[in-house]
Amino acid sequence: MSHTLHRRGTPENLAHDFPMHAMPARGFNHEGAQPKLQEFLRIAHGNNPVNLGDVKLGNQFVTDYDELHEKLTISSTHAVLANESDLVTLLQEVKEAELGMSLTISGLFDKLFACCAHAGIQPHAVEHSLGVLGKTEKMPEDEIAQVTSMCGHAMVAQGLVRRLIRQVKKGTITPEEAGVELAKPCRCGIFNPVRAATLIDEYCALYTVSDR
Repeated sequence: MSHTLHRRGTPENLAHDFPMHAMPARGFNHEGAQPKLQEFLRIAHGNNPVNLGDVKLGNQFVTDYDELHEKLTISSTHAVLANESDLVTLLQEVKEAELGMSLTISGLFDKLFACCAHAGIQPHAVEHSLGVLGKTEKMPEDEIAQVTSMCGHAMVAQGLVRRLIRQVKKGTITPEEAGVELAKPCRCGIFNPVRAATLIDEYCALYTVSDR
């Protein structure tokens, strides 16, 4: 199961959110996987990603691309795209590279299937989240959860989201700056800071702040 599977939102605000990870299978193809994952990272980097990362090295907002590429581990390599045409190009280039790595992409099914078709790729399997069960009353409201669920390891705290909304509301930072700050704790790099900026900008109308 992918940690990108449980992103919450509407069809409109999920339409430009395509998190993905390339990952070897230990015991099958993990030996010698680093150059193949480096090639995937290079391909992703050339297709306008809004985030890149390695679960052990961090994302592009805490570790620059050259260091990520040079020291990339064989755990899992992540990227997030925000444009369908970029995704089609990435898929075509990954197909041509014949890396032999499993590539998992999350997003709205209709858009993903269309992109795969344009790239000449037949998806191997499909996963679908059944939602969150249990004491859901302990979860943050849906607006906040739409931001925090973009980090599949729960490293983006709801308190940080609320604080940054207040700062944007007061005008001390921009929504784009808030998106980057929220992306930093998500080490593996599947957080979409562009979508976060858009959501926070919208949420400013829903929250009030004190001048103190």
